[in-house]
Amino acid sequence: MEGFQQCSKGHFFKEALATCPYCPSSANAGSGDKTEVLGETQKTVDTQKTQVFGSGDAPKSNTNSTSSKQPFDSTKTIINSGNAKDNNQSEQQVVRRKLRGWIVSFDIEDFGVDYRIIEGKNSIGSGPSCDVTIKDNQISSLHALILCRKDKFLLSDEMSSNGTLLNGEDLTPREPYELNDGDEFRVGTTTFLFKTAFKN
Repeated sequence: MEGFQQCSKGHFFKEALATCPYCPSSANAGSGDKTEVLGETQKTVDTQKTQVFGSGDAPKSNTNSTSSKQPFDSTKTIINSGNAKDNNQSEQQVVRRKLRGWIVSFDIEDFGVDYRIIEGKNSIGSGPSCDVTIKDNQISSLHALILCRKDKFLLSDEMSSNGTLLNGEDLTPREPYELNDGDEFRVGTTTFLFKTAFKN
């Protein structure tokens, strides 16, 4: 092959090079180093180290910095706030609210569909951000709210276009009405039966 020479181990390399770039030199023999030829330049690669390609220079280790992150715990759910000022504020545990009741409808599916009602506010509407999302053309994006506080339930219509009925009576918008076990309310074309999860 013109322009190439062969070393004693059978490697072919360019005539311009004095020594075979594939054979370890006597200085670094057995050290795990390997020389690569990239065009006309030679580069020594340490095969004992793991290298990440495509990221530019290797990151420098900083022995003085201490990580403030806590070890990962797979039993906890953590939500990171996008506007947290420091790492300690960015890790928050999910606050779980107690199950207090259900609303059940047989209008959506023949076999019935149920939704959980938990402590605090429960929003009902067609919008994806609602706690109870119902695909019904007659339901506003935020149609109604069920509030559970101190084992009492309140239902209010949230200025919806088609209104909310409780046991057949039209609710005044933004005025809370007491919701009792066994009551029925209607939003759009969907009727729900309300059941509590505790004894009164």
